[in-house]
Amino acid sequence: MFVFNTIVVAAHRRSGMRWTLDALRHNSPDICDSFLALEQTEASHDANIPLGRFRRELLSLQGRVLVSVHDLPSATYWQGLDERLFARTILRNSPAIFVHRDGRDVMVSLYYYMQSISETVRNQSFSQFLRGDPALHGENMGLSRPGFWAHHARAWLAQDKLLVVAYADLETRYAATVHKMTDFLQVRANATLQPLSKLHPPEPAGVLDRLGIRKPQQPRIGRSGDWRSHFDKRDLAFFMGEAGDMLRRLGYRD
Repeated sequence: MFVFNTIVVAAHRRSGMRWTLDALRHNSPDICDSFLALEQTEASHDANIPLGRFRRELLSLQGRVLVSVHDLPSATYWQGLDERLFARTILRNSPAIFVHRDGRDVMVSLYYYMQSISETVRNQSFSQFLRGDPALHGENMGLSRPGFWAHHARAWLAQDKLLVVAYADLETRYAATVHKMTDFLQVRANATLQPLSKLHPPEPAGVLDRLGIRKPQQPRIGRSGDWRSHFDKRDLAFFMGEAGDMLRRLGYRD
């Protein structure tokens, strides 16, 4: 059955998903070079792939197949019954890697990313954005952006068959982190690993990304600790009130 061949890579948006996918697919001969984004099976997705075609593509790929997901493991994002059941089957029966990043850096990165696609966010200060409604589905309505970041991490950390990886470790302990992931997945790692800098080089400004969204003319390159130049004391107090417990649980300093 196809679920035995899938590997889930889960992360909150702007948390190192692409780095993790590339680190795995370019550094193990047992992992398929192509990957699939599970949210694309939802009919309302901008780059929707009908479920039947998604299943056929998944079954046609050779080796272990990486399936990325930003949603919760409960699959609340999917509105169609068939699509929701399919997503839950993948999520419940696949080994998963959950990638986390300092939630304060996530907020900064998300702010700049959303500015590139949203007129509303372009007219907001960072403080306004931080306190805004993340426009979530169902049970998550009413959470702030930091609140959802904490809720998202809490939901994934409760899952079985899970390896937790820090974004910072991909930056600073790359080889050890790749081997940690391949050992968990019981796949081979290449003798020589591709450097992180070559995994996902910056795309030319102005091109369309895989969702059909035009990239900003001057793409921003984020760095760990960027939050210190964006949060004022009130922003930090708000974030810590909403998500401080999870920040500490994941090992980040206040």
